[in-house]
Amino acid sequence: MTLPTIRILVVDDHAMIRLGLIGALSSEPGMEVVGQARNGREAIELHAKLAPDITLMDGILPDMHGVDVTREILAKNLAAKIILISINETAEDVRRALEAGVRGYVPKSCEQDTIAQAIRSVASGKDFLPSQLIRRLAERNAVVGLSHREVDVLRLIAKGKANKEIAMELGLSSDTVKTHITHLMRKLDAADRTHAVTLAIEQGFLRM
Repeated sequence: MTLPTIRILVVDDHAMIRLGLIGALSSEPGMEVVGQARNGREAIELHAKLAPDITLMDGILPDMHGVDVTREILAKNLAAKIILISINETAEDVRRALEAGVRGYVPKSCEQDTIAQAIRSVASGKDFLPSQLIRRLAERNAVVGLSHREVDVLRLIAKGKANKEIAMELGLSSDTVKTHITHLMRKLDAADRTHAVTLAIEQGFLRM
């Protein structure tokens, strides 16, 4: 029995990436690219017009983040199946995308076979994450989340600020800043301040 063709909408602001994806997917049996969009607004309009089976969504578009585009599409069509393709591979980025409703998340660095596998899995009703992203999510879930104030303190530590400077900038006492640092160091299991910043960036809590 011949399976129905999977109709795909490709969303990316870079023409060469769109062309590369279209060329790669056109060589895959049972797949057809039915539209392409350069930004979030085009993606929302084309999705409503074309009703694709799968949307391959760039994570960062010139007018909107791919996660926000996903939310808008799903607000109009709960059955939409969206796979985010992103250069951002931290556990926090993946978590945000999954919470927004994406059904798959693949790094832009992945091979054609992985993208094709993601499309077929999501089209069949399953979710898809590559094994390395599943591991990062598991590692992140083992860590207690940082508070907004702890992230503020970390951001200033990353800029080389001393505790007194952080206290002045955030309007806190030096003792409160020390308490925040103690808590975030414990949560991240960091050896020192520099290590804490590195871990926070790797886990997606902090973006420089």
